[in-house]
Amino acid sequence: MYLRPVFTETDPARIRALIRAHPFGVLVTHGPHGLDASHIPFLLEPAVLEGGVDGFVLSGHLAAANAQCPALEGGTALAIFGGPHAYISPSWYEVQPSVPTWDYAAVHVHGTLMPMTDHSAIITALQGMAADDPAGFDVSAMPDRYREKMIAGIRGFILTPTRVEAQWKMSQNRSVTDRQRVVIALRESAQHDPSATAVADLIEQTL
Repeated sequence: MYLRPVFTETDPARIRALIRAHPFGVLVTHGPHGLDASHIPFLLEPAVLEGGVDGFVLSGHLAAANAQCPALEGGTALAIFGGPHAYISPSWYEVQPSVPTWDYAAVHVHGTLMPMTDHSAIITALQGMAADDPAGFDVSAMPDRYREKMIAGIRGFILTPTRVEAQWKMSQNRSVTDRQRVVIALRESAQHDPSATAVADLIEQTL
């Protein structure tokens, strides 16, 4: 990720919060035929990493037939998460001339993949992804044969981060007045763009 210092986010709590709030990401790996990518949900779990560092790991799963599965045996990967984003009109700025831009929050997690082979760990991970199910879905309550057939058709994995990059591009390169004007305009446009309110909230945090 191209990181500009003014936009770079380093707060672990905010980074983890974005992943938890937007867990549907992109898993990118490199195989014999080049780059492969899958859009999948991830589960973030706190973990103590090498050197005793407090961090996190990501778990997920792929269909057994997915071409990325060989990479799960110790391959490197990139998980991409996108947060709130919104178009920013130059007409909202006090300082002119100006150009259009896009404000957004994003996290890139580089790391190493390892297969998840423990049966109970796979069930726990699947249940974690359904934690907000409105009907209270319970993996353990499924018929045994059906559950085992479904689990046989997937390949679980753990992604251990080696580098985490995050960018909160929230108009920090503009004056306070310009940012306040952008916040007002975004809130007024929220009925047409649901994410506008979330972006306005994040911009306000930079003031």
